[in-house]
Order: sequence, then C-alpha cells, then structure tokens
Amino acid sequence: MNFKLIVFSSLITALIGATIGFTAGGLFRPRFSSRIYRDMHRNYTVVGGVSGLVIGGCQESIRQLKKQRDEEEE
Repeated sequence: MNFKLIVFSSLITALIGATIGFTAGGLFRPRFSSRIYRDMHRNYTVVGGVSGLVIGGCQESIRQLKKQRDEEEE
C-alpha cells in the first residue's frame, strides 16, 4: 500500500471538508447569542475537517486494496 497517497488523499479531503464546514457554519448562523453558539463555525470546521480526513483515508485505502485484489486475481 502506498501510504504517501493515503496521507495525501486524507489531507485533501480534510481541506475540502473543513471548507464545507466553515461555509456551512457561516451560512447557517444561529440566532442565539449564548456562549455555545458563538463560535459555531469553528465547530463545523473541525467536524468537517476530521470527517474529511477519515473519509479520505478510508476511501483511498479501499481503492488500493481493491486494486491489489484485482491484480492478485489475474
């Protein structure tokens, strides 16, 4: 398995997820003013980044394992 490719894919999807989270946090700003809701865009950014990191790493790992399995079957 190519770990450099897995890390690269994870980082790129984490960046995309963080961008989507930041945008969603800015667009859907709550009307409440308590401390929990003040920095909601930061929470969305972190959740988007972490989920992108996990999804990207898993997706690339599955892609490489499928390629390896297909090569073994031939």
